[in-house]
Amino acid sequence: MAITHCGLDFGTSNSTLAISAYSKASLIALSEGSPILKSAIYFDSEAKEHFIGQCGIDRYLDDGKGRLMLSLKSILGSALLNEKIAVCGKWITYRDIIGLVIKYIKDTAENQLNTELTQVVLGRPVRYHDTNDAKDKLAQDTMELIMKEQGFKEVVFQFEPIAAALDYESTISNEQLALIIDLGGGTSDFTIIRLNNKNKTINRKTDILANCGVHIGGTNFDKDLSFHTIMPLLGKGSTVRGMNGAKLEMPASLYFDLTSWHLLNNLYSIKNINNIKDLYLVSDQKHLIKRAITVLQKKLGHYLLQASESSKIRLSTVLNDTINISKVEHGLAVSVSRNDFESYCHNLINILQKTIQTTLSTAGVNANQIDSIFLTGGTTQIPVVHQMIISIFPNSQFVIGDVYGSVGKGLAIIAEELWA
Repeated sequence: MAITHCGLDFGTSNSTLAISAYSKASLIALSEGSPILKSAIYFDSEAKEHFIGQCGIDRYLDDGKGRLMLSLKSILGSALLNEKIAVCGKWITYRDIIGLVIKYIKDTAENQLNTELTQVVLGRPVRYHDTNDAKDKLAQDTMELIMKEQGFKEVVFQFEPIAAALDYESTISNEQLALIIDLGGGTSDFTIIRLNNKNKTINRKTDILANCGVHIGGTNFDKDLSFHTIMPLLGKGSTVRGMNGAKLEMPASLYFDLTSWHLLNNLYSIKNINNIKDLYLVSDQKHLIKRAITVLQKKLGHYLLQASESSKIRLSTVLNDTINISKVEHGLAVSVSRNDFESYCHNLINILQKTIQTTLSTAGVNANQIDSIFLTGGTTQIPVVHQMIISIFPNSQFVIGDVYGSVGKGLAIIAEELWA
């Protein structure tokens, strides 16, 4: 009998889809044989077509003549969602753009499985928005609408860390009190749950002691690294002469936007470039502002954030790195150490640490009562993050899950229980 149900993890940075049979979940290849799809879409203005995933990113970085969109999940619940933008000669909303990514994932999986997928358990963060319940609800309602528009007849939501917990539970032999830590590209989620391999029910409400989340993730680490290393090369911290001759610092908003995926496209307008050219005329360090203008004219903002992300990943295995941004200017590069990176991200680490403590307090347990820590999500691979978690739970067993696949597989297990 054909499987018509699946689990879908639509992530800020990466997405996966999995199916499950006989409680064994498997990921479907979505991108050139890989189950991990970059949550990105590129609209090629010349070819008048779009490309999804890493191939879209690569095409954009090669020619930069279209529009690249990443971190689409971070837009959910915001006013931007129904805003129309012009791509490939037509107007389209951000909601429609997310729909194109979902359609690609669904179509790709169906072509491999040779069956229609009509039922889905969709992962969601503990909080789409940290403090606004209305926006949080709007985000989920919007995703449900998008899923149904793309052909799913039944849509069920599950918190991503709980899905990861069920994936982990399928591997254990004894009862455990576990802390599931899912640190993704845009959100960080923490769940304390009682796990037992003999428990085959998917409604685990009585086993969940606490569920907490915060709206930060790997892209925030990319942002901090870029802000402190690359942006000074483009004039951050430099001065311009005001109308009365006073020295004023270059507007920080330019550099904030240049380190934010979802704000980059707005910077490339002629009006904004002309504003920066005006600042160039009164700048005390014209060569730096000239680089910033080059970035905007050549639409290199995504290239810079890719360079920052790549350096962040390398710094997980090396102590020193060089960020090469020669597309801006021949030979332009900046050195960074792991210690530097960790100091830049100090505030992010503190937020994660406080959220873990809040999770423990909410559950009414202390760190010594946690039997195991299950880690999933790419941000858990950052050494300073890992070390912070170990410092809180020195006596717990640490289990490294499928960094990018645990949530998707857990969602698929839930889907099988619901519809098989």
